[in-house]
Amino acid sequence: MAVNRGCALFLAGVLGVFGWCGLVQGASSLTVEQNKLARMEQSQENRLVELEDVENEMLAYDYKLQRAQESLSKARANYESSLMALKAAEREHKLSASTDTERALHKAKHAHAMAERGVDSRSRRVEIVQSTFAELEERLKTARDAVTSGESRLANQQVLVDKLVKAMLVEAEQQKAAEKSAALAPPVSAPEMPEPSLAGLQPSAPALPEQAAVAPQGTAVAPEVDPELLDYVRGERDRLEKLLGELEEGDQGKQTFRSLTLRPSGGDAMEFEFLGQNQYRLVAPVSAGRQTYKINSWRFRRTIPADDDGARYVFIFDARRLARPRLVMYPEYVLSRLD
Repeated sequence: MAVNRGCALFLAGVLGVFGWCGLVQGASSLTVEQNKLARMEQSQENRLVELEDVENEMLAYDYKLQRAQESLSKARANYESSLMALKAAEREHKLSASTDTERALHKAKHAHAMAERGVDSRSRRVEIVQSTFAELEERLKTARDAVTSGESRLANQQVLVDKLVKAMLVEAEQQKAAEKSAALAPPVSAPEMPEPSLAGLQPSAPALPEQAAVAPQGTAVAPEVDPELLDYVRGERDRLEKLLGELEEGDQGKQTFRSLTLRPSGGDAMEFEFLGQNQYRLVAPVSAGRQTYKINSWRFRRTIPADDDGARYVFIFDARRLARPRLVMYPEYVLSRLD
């Protein structure tokens, strides 16, 4: 009887060890895929911010194009009027030349030349705005395609995470059922054999899967940087440098807020630093998960991957359009990976 019970215990121990290993490995795979999902959500949020920025630029240039076209129409009307005045002055001067008609002719020629220059300059202005508007339309299409593609990748990754969760639940139930069956198994006859020692019955500690291995203390693990995130940060850095580079030396441009405060979910308030051109910057640690950041009266929701829990993030608040302000944020450690 002791032998039978020992065999059952040994079988249950073996099943428990292999089941535990499977659960650990499954949990490790699930964590990896969940972090990947959070990275994808973060990238999708960045795409949406970029899409909104392009839409705002298009609204601004649509207005500029209307104004430029109206100005060109007025310039052309002025040109036609100056041309008629010039022809009239020429006729008057031919019919009865005098110092007065000569002065009037000179004045008409100057007005016509200025009107012609006005048409040329406004025509170039319309062409420049139209060219920029066409570029923005291409950027808008690219941004929308990226958002659509990102939604598809997010959906596929969510399906994968859901499958892993279900598989882990099934595996856990199967392990419980196997352990219960082993414990309730009826005794079977077995040949006489020595009673197994406690050492033989004690299952050895299973080796952790590679993904679940813990790095030695003091070893800094470099966080993984997604190429898409790297491109996004590089683009935002270049955008900010170009915008601030347009300022004259000693000029800071428009500053709408003398005090701008960031309040994370459940965190302390922090003050932004004014950079110029209604751009404000702050570096602060973040917490993993879905977060809400309140900036004055605006609220922004962002996803922070588990890998970035406690990491320092750069916050850039673009307040050039108060109707639709823009919040850019990314891990500070990405800056060291830029060219």
